Amino acid sequence: MESKVYFLSLRAHDENHSLLKRLKDLTRKLLENRMKEGDLVAIKLHFGEPGNHAYIRPIFVRQVVEVVKEMGGKPFLTDANTLYKGERANAVDHLESAIYNGFGYSSVGAPLIIADGINGEYYKEVEVNLKNFKKVKVAGGIHDADFLFALTHFKGHIATGFGGAIKNVGMGGAPRSGKQMQHAQFKPDPKPEVCIGCARCVNHCPQGALRLVNRKAVLTPELCIGCGECAVVCPTSAIEISWNESAVGLQEKMVEFTYGMVKPKEPKVAFINFVMDVSPDCDCAGWHDANIVPDIGILGSSDIVAIDQASVDLVNQSIGLRETALRDSFNPGEDKFRAIHPEIDWSVQLEYAEKLGLGTRRYVLERM
Repeated sequence: MESKVYFLSLRAHDENHSLLKRLKDLTRKLLENRMKEGDLVAIKLHFGEPGNHAYIRPIFVRQVVEVVKEMGGKPFLTDANTLYKGERANAVDHLESAIYNGFGYSSVGAPLIIADGINGEYYKEVEVNLKNFKKVKVAGGIHDADFLFALTHFKGHIATGFGGAIKNVGMGGAPRSGKQMQHAQFKPDPKPEVCIGCARCVNHCPQGALRLVNRKAVLTPELCIGCGECAVVCPTSAIEISWNESAVGLQEKMVEFTYGMVKPKEPKVAFINFVMDVSPDCDCAGWHDANIVPDIGILGSSDIVAIDQASVDLVNQSIGLRETALRDSFNPGEDKFRAIHPEIDWSVQLEYAEKLGLGTRRYVLERM
């Protein structure tokens, strides 16, 4: 059975058919019979790393917020802290970055809540019993919300080929330790020359696998479950973040985290992909490289698999832009994401998500 994916062209013939008005109409359509009055609505998006300028424009987010309020919901904008040491690795820096990039209350009309808390330690575990994980970690602010509404800037990604709604939810909605679990087959290796004996790793280890010996952290390997908590709390990088997972493994793990966030909330979920400013890399980069295709439009659906499949199809059906990261595949129908990240098979995430019942890759595109 096909899922419905709504499509908004960027063309606007007059003020009655403006993109902002049609975005509001799309939002109403996605919320009808799903959101209840009084629902706490987590609007999950990426605030953008300072220096980047391809993230979703705050004026678009404002339209969604206004409709949620109009229909009786209580919206808040949210994201979880990053694993890497950028400008969004803790809630204070993260909020500063969000406001710097234009997401203050006066611009978007909703409060900002960093979903996994000050240092990325507020999360809930959800049982999934899947191939890679029995349980996944969901950032607490997303877990506690009544409704999940993901707004995604659709673009390329160095590790997953493209970054769509699945990545925005599954990786972006995970706490820092959940991101570490996705990015590595993790076993800590404490460096005694850097360790200061603060015992944060010891206190945060759920299995008692770390202890202090002569004021240095020491691991008992057979007790370690690879949860990554120690790496994200270590203040000196004596226990380093690891990035050794394969592209296939990362995509599968990301999908399993998505499963743990979306399935418990269904049908109270909705997704909008902004297929505009399609950059070769993620908004986590502190810069923006030239767009690889012309701006295409805005898509909406209640099916997270269908909306990502439709988005990648529209990009690949477009012409490729020269003088960009593209070196070939300029013709309509050629794979733009394989051209910029040839080592990544991006279809893995869609195939696995469909297999798990998160949605279908078969869709019908309905223009609004």
